[in-house]
Amino acid sequence: MLRLKRKSKSSIRKKIRKVSLLNSLLNLFACWVLLFSTAIYFIKDYEQRNMELLSTSLSSSLIAATVFDDSYNANRKFNALGQQQMFDSAVLYAKDGHVIARWEHSQQTSYFWKYLHSWLYPNRKKIEIFHDQQVVGWLFIVGNDSYLFNFILYSVLILTIGMVLIFIFSYVLSSIMYRKILVAMNQITTKINHVIHTKDFTKRLPDNSLKEFQNFSDNVNSLISEIERLNNDLVHENKTLAIKAYQDSLTGIDNRAAFINQLQFMLSENGPYPTFCILFMDGDKFKHINDTWGHAAGDKVLQEVANRLKKIVKEEDCVARLGGDEFAMIFSKIESQHQVEDFISVIHSQFEEPIEIATDHAIPFSLTIGFTIADKDEEVSDILLRADSHMYLNKKTERKISCD
Repeated sequence: MLRLKRKSKSSIRKKIRKVSLLNSLLNLFACWVLLFSTAIYFIKDYEQRNMELLSTSLSSSLIAATVFDDSYNANRKFNALGQQQMFDSAVLYAKDGHVIARWEHSQQTSYFWKYLHSWLYPNRKKIEIFHDQQVVGWLFIVGNDSYLFNFILYSVLILTIGMVLIFIFSYVLSSIMYRKILVAMNQITTKINHVIHTKDFTKRLPDNSLKEFQNFSDNVNSLISEIERLNNDLVHENKTLAIKAYQDSLTGIDNRAAFINQLQFMLSENGPYPTFCILFMDGDKFKHINDTWGHAAGDKVLQEVANRLKKIVKEEDCVARLGGDEFAMIFSKIESQHQVEDFISVIHSQFEEPIEIATDHAIPFSLTIGFTIADKDEEVSDILLRADSHMYLNKKTERKISCD
């Protein structure tokens, strides 16, 4: 079955940069449009006022040419002012409607400038020419916007350069301001990853100058503290359970599971000795003690047996209660069977003194012991069966020692 490839996710650093970049661009574009629109609006207002002034001045200077139908002087004045780009077109009509003078600027312009021209000068301006308080003609004039080309071009250029510089400055400034956020988030994620991978709950997040991140850090620290407490409780509980799992609840020594586990280790490749001795011990007439003195007395006897065996066992060896009045022991560092027999004699000597079951009342107690020498190439079940058989053989023959 094909596994779908997970899409790689972008980092929050990239997201913040994109947001900052987009926000700056939108704001600056909006400012650019607003400033450009405002400038164009005031330019139009300025042009309208300029045309009023130009129209009034030109109509006054054309009164004589209109009255006397002086086409030559009217055209000369139109040409002079037209060449100075004072207007785009001008037509002088006499009272009877015929054209006295005309001038028109012929120049191919782009669609944008045509649109701008039509917006600035939507209609020809009509001025009545008076003489002796009577209309003697009409002047139609359309303003010229050629000089506005350079003005608008340089205005747009300067405005754009200024906006680009402002954008760069704002982007750098926002990056510096966002850096605190990114550093705080990086500290939090690094600390959480450290806790996850090392299970070290002792570290805490440092204080942060940003209120929101300080609250978040406090919550994370509280969570880490709670996890640390729960982890410590769990470790303690696991240790307690591990001890209980391998400890006999009555005597406090190892139980059968711990004994089998130690025996398997001794037989493994990591076992420290090539050969070692297994001893099985069974209490003599223990049932009689329970029947005569009660189970509480029997429990005291078992506890005392465990205490006396613990005194003689070596630190690297193992003594365990297998169940009831049965005990077992691993005796390592053996060099001969005679050494084992001497050790068993030491065990018997530990029980020459009676066991006190009540104040001023003690009873005799002894163990029947069987042993076997184990090699690493043997199975656990075979060793246990052999040691157990020797112990029961000794119990039947009332012997204290049995060996291979």
